[in-house]
Amino acid sequence: MAHNSHAGRASSWLAVIVIWIGFGVGGVALVPHPKWWLFWIGVGLVVVGGLIAAAVHIFDDVIMDGPRQAPEERHPSERAGARGELSGPETASDPATTRPHG
Repeated sequence: MAHNSHAGRASSWLAVIVIWIGFGVGGVALVPHPKWWLFWIGVGLVVVGGLIAAAVHIFDDVIMDGPRQAPEERHPSERAGARGELSGPETASDPATTRPHG
């Protein structure tokens, strides 16, 4: 596994480059008149790159970071209330206005 880096190993990059070249060759082969023999060479290069990727265990390059512990912040209305400021809509305290509906 590649330690302390998200870049991957050289063998993994070799597989990626071979696959990339295969796609490029296959794409160029289709413009402007399809050259099918060149297209199939590109497909073959992609397959070879895939085999290289499987042989070098390319998916072992993944580095999983540990869980991050972010400090919990208080809601802005709670912070304002702690300073004695109004922290939101006021509630009615008059018994005449707080009767249940229905």
